[in-house]
Amino acid sequence: MYSTKGIEAVATITELRSKTSELVEHAKNIERGILIQKNNEPYAVLISYDLYLKLLGEQVEAGPTTRRRRRKKEAAANGSEQQQ
Repeated sequence: MYSTKGIEAVATITELRSKTSELVEHAKNIERGILIQKNNEPYAVLISYDLYLKLLGEQVEAGPTTRRRRRKKEAAANGSEQQQ
């Protein structure tokens, strides 16, 4: 038996293939992951991007431009360091 701690739903790899969009949307709207099973064994966990950032310990920024904003901030910080 395996632990399902932190898992809110379970889907098979076949369901992931046929219902990818629905599962991704569901993962985005829940606070825990979806366990993906292959041959009745844990295979992967599908989580939202916000939860992924939270697990990494990063602050979640609103909106789809999170990565672009982060790159701009990093570029600005690197530019000011190079000017000194």
